[in-house]
Amino acid sequence: MANNRQLQDATNRLRPAVAKVYKANSNHINALKERHNDLKRDDFLWYYLLQSFGTMGRAAGAVGIRKRYQDLEYQRLLGLNEEARSACVSKVCHEARVRFPVRKTNFILGCFNQIRECGGPKAAKVKLLEQAGKNGKITFLRHFPGIGPKYARNLMMDVYHPEFRECIAIDTRIQSISTCIGLAFTNAQYEDHERFYLALAKQAKLEGWELDRLLFNFTNEIIENLDCPDNQQRQRRSTACR
Repeated sequence: MANNRQLQDATNRLRPAVAKVYKANSNHINALKERHNDLKRDDFLWYYLLQSFGTMGRAAGAVGIRKRYQDLEYQRLLGLNEEARSACVSKVCHEARVRFPVRKTNFILGCFNQIRECGGPKAAKVKLLEQAGKNGKITFLRHFPGIGPKYARNLMMDVYHPEFRECIAIDTRIQSISTCIGLAFTNAQYEDHERFYLALAKQAKLEGWELDRLLFNFTNEIIENLDCPDNQQRQRRSTACR
């Protein structure tokens, strides 16, 4: 864990890049807030669990899952026997180019069983939203197979839920930014890592959610605007080749 001086130095390096990239892309970030309307869906939880497994490891997989959602609708899977259900989910995961399709198939089937135990997607959604506060909802979501601290946050952040607007869903993209500014957090230090970025968001006068979406969607732009040794080396190589 970095000391206070290291954290402040990292903040001072990152804050100008955040301000510059946010100014250029604030309209895109604000447009993402419109997804809060998806909370009205009866199948909200089931749909976003599937989206989570689509993005896990490679964000592009979510596109394939969305296109094939009719094949994974809860009621359709409910009408299949266990063998046919497993075959259907496996087929979609492979054809949608989801990363680690066998593992994701098992996650989806496990989540299906848990949703069924709740009484179906609508009842599961109600149960989720009944949980007390952010931490109660995170705890509830982490009982679903394959959902860890990152996706328990991200699932609710995707729909701009009011209780998750001061959250950071730490992933490999954010970890790459942390590395560039000289910080290293272990998986066990997830909450410390999150607190660093929440403090940065406050200094930048952004919601944690806004910073999270900015770092995720514009990782390369953020890194390019950092005073980072790797950037300096790239710039020297670029100048030498001119």
